[in-house]
Amino acid sequence: MIKKTFEFILDLIFPKYCFGCGKEGDWLCQDCERAILPIQTQTCPDCKKITDAGRYCPRCRKKKNLSGVMVACYFEEGPIKELIHNFKYNHILELQIVLGDLLIDALEKNQRNLGKDLLITAVPIHYLRMARRGYNQAEILADYVSTKLNLPKNFQILKKIRQTKPQVQFSGKNRRENLKNSFKICKNADVLSKTIIVVDDVTTTGATLNECARIIKQAGARRVWGLVVAKG
Repeated sequence: MIKKTFEFILDLIFPKYCFGCGKEGDWLCQDCERAILPIQTQTCPDCKKITDAGRYCPRCRKKKNLSGVMVACYFEEGPIKELIHNFKYNHILELQIVLGDLLIDALEKNQRNLGKDLLITAVPIHYLRMARRGYNQAEILADYVSTKLNLPKNFQILKKIRQTKPQVQFSGKNRRENLKNSFKICKNADVLSKTIIVVDDVTTTGATLNECARIIKQAGARRVWGLVVAKG
C-alpha cells in the first residue's frame, strides 16, 4: 500500500510520457507497444541469409568465434531506438521488462537450435563506465531473462580491462581494432563444454560479440551465441 501511494505521488510530480508518441501515462503506451515488430525469421548476421537461430551461414562463418546472433526486433521500427537509449543512458530501468520480454520471446523461439548446457552472461563494461552510469544495461537484461526462464547465469565470465571508445565512432576493421585486448576471462570462470549466451542491447557489425566469443571459447566453451534486442 505504501509503495503504491509513493508511486502515485511520483507519477503526479514526475509524470511518465510514452517514448513512442508522447502520450502521458506510461513509458510505452499500448499503441506504440504494438508498433514494435519482433523478428520472426532469424538470418545470418553478415549476409542476411535465413538461418536457424541467426547462425552464421557457411560462407560467413570463416574466422568467426561466435556461432550466431539472435535478434529480438527491428531497430528502426516503432519506438525501440528510444526505449534502448533511455534504458541505457537515462536510468529508466523499468524498461527492462519491455526489452527483456522481447529477448525472452526471441530466445524461446530459437532455443531448440542452441544445444544443451546453456549459461547466460552479458557483455561487460569497464569499471570506470560502470562508476559513471551506475549499472550495466546488458547485465540487467541478462539477469531478467535468466530469472524468467530459470536458466543458469554467470556475470563473472568476462571482464572489460581496457576502456574503449564507443563503437559507433568506427566501422569495419577499426571496430575490431578498437576492441583488441579489451576483454579478459575472469579467474575461475567455468565455461568448459558449455553453450554461452552473451546478452547485449544492440549489435551492429557483431564485433563486440565476436571478441567476447573469442575469449570465452579460448577458456573452453563449446559454442557462444549472441542475444540482442535489436541490430543497428
